Amino acid sequence: MTTAHDLGEPRVAEDRIAQNEIDALTRRVEAVEDRVEALQVQTGGNAAAVIEGQAALRREVRDGFAKVNARFDALEEKMDRNQAQIVELLSALVGKSPDPS
Repeated sequence: MTTAHDLGEPRVAEDRIAQNEIDALTRRVEAVEDRVEALQVQTGGNAAAVIEGQAALRREVRDGFAKVNARFDALEEKMDRNQAQIVELLSALVGKSPDPS
């Protein structure tokens, strides 16, 4: 089987593109490895504990927001009931004379 290289066609451009892609990927892998190493140094090598701690904090914040929202909902219901009572009282006063005589 003959290939383009066997026919004397240049492969230098293809090889250069492939090498550039490999070099770029290698730089990216090295950057990721550097970030992982820095995270390990910052966390004393226990990145899993830090990640779990962050997840626990997120759950706590989410639960806190849920409680606050529930309190607001209860307060809103109470305000609606009070407003309905005010409307009933004002409706009962409509047409009545302010002077009891």
